[in-house]
Amino acid sequence: MDGPGGLVFLLLGALMSLVESITPDLSASECLALGLNRDNLMCSSCDNLKEFNLEVLEPNCRHCCTVDDVNAVPSKYPRAQLEVCGYVRGADPIIKLMDEDGDVMETLAIDKWNTDSVEEFLNTYLLPPSDSIDQKLNEV
Repeated sequence: MDGPGGLVFLLLGALMSLVESITPDLSASECLALGLNRDNLMCSSCDNLKEFNLEVLEPNCRHCCTVDDVNAVPSKYPRAQLEVCGYVRGADPIIKLMDEDGDVMETLAIDKWNTDSVEEFLNTYLLPPSDSIDQKLNEV
């Protein structure tokens, strides 16, 4: 980092880290009270608020969102379980993403998703079935 440009970027990065460490995230219940669902809110969505003249919501959005990298390759999971508990009043549908052993790695609320969104999500985050899994299923 030679020259003043490198020093500016270094200082800017340090300042951003300091600000992020000082400003606490809001709890899930605090976010819900603001009308924000912490489980479903990605920080890249906060970037879009200005397009709709909603920049006043951005500070709260930033405190309730999950950091994402829109250019990152999403994690893929070998298994998922869709739970729709119609017999439990107030229970929203969820997707559980699991590892090879069936241990739940992530749980997502999908109460506002349509069928196309669920299908696209599963196509994005699930590994395609491997030949070894297909063979094991055929053996059973």
